[in-house]
Amino acid sequence: MPKITVIFFAALSDITGTRRLEMEIPEGTTVGELKRILLERYPGLEKSFQGIVTSIGPETAEDDEIIPDGAQVALFHPIAGGDGQEAPTIVRVTDEPLDVNGLITQITTPAVGAVVTFVGTVRGFTRGKQTSALEYEAYKPMAEAKLRQIAAEIRARWPKIEGVVLIQRIGHLEVGTPTTFVACSSPHRGDGAFEAARYGIDRLKEIVPVWKKEISPNGEEWVEGHNPIKQTTDYTD
Repeated sequence: MPKITVIFFAALSDITGTRRLEMEIPEGTTVGELKRILLERYPGLEKSFQGIVTSIGPETAEDDEIIPDGAQVALFHPIAGGDGQEAPTIVRVTDEPLDVNGLITQITTPAVGAVVTFVGTVRGFTRGKQTSALEYEAYKPMAEAKLRQIAAEIRARWPKIEGVVLIQRIGHLEVGTPTTFVACSSPHRGDGAFEAARYGIDRLKEIVPVWKKEISPNGEEWVEGHNPIKQTTDYTD
């Protein structure tokens, strides 16, 4: 029988009493059938399963999708988007200016005593050459899926993190303009917010499909990346 790992996030891990569950499933089991199996084992999940999101590896999965042997299946609520849920997660690829203070407010819940942020900006000099502006382009559906993956990885590695923001700007950006914004909030400064924010920006640069064109007085040039986009997800340390 296929062996899989089920990973529960946020309130789902509280209900089940575990974050990771190793289990065997019948050959050909679909996502929908797995949910029914889990409901039989954990009846308390029934209410939380309304609108639940499921992923196999880094990609979201529909109920009719068959789960392969060795898969990591993650279950979580839809991204909060700053709507006031207990543990807000905000991921976005946008051509709109960033409201940094507003975003910090959205992840500062009553439980939060520390917020660590990183803001990436357009440099006026790149690789020794003057830069007038940068132009960012992204494959938005995949980029936002990868940002959600990173947020899930952060929460798995640092369980005390309260809020997560991962935002990538796209479009034409002048020197000094914010290009990326990463923020993590936690009850105390020692609860992993520093490490989580650093992990967030490093991982964003590693796996999120974003490309940039450098615009200078001497012309324009697309910058070729060197990091392959990872296709696997590992929520462990």
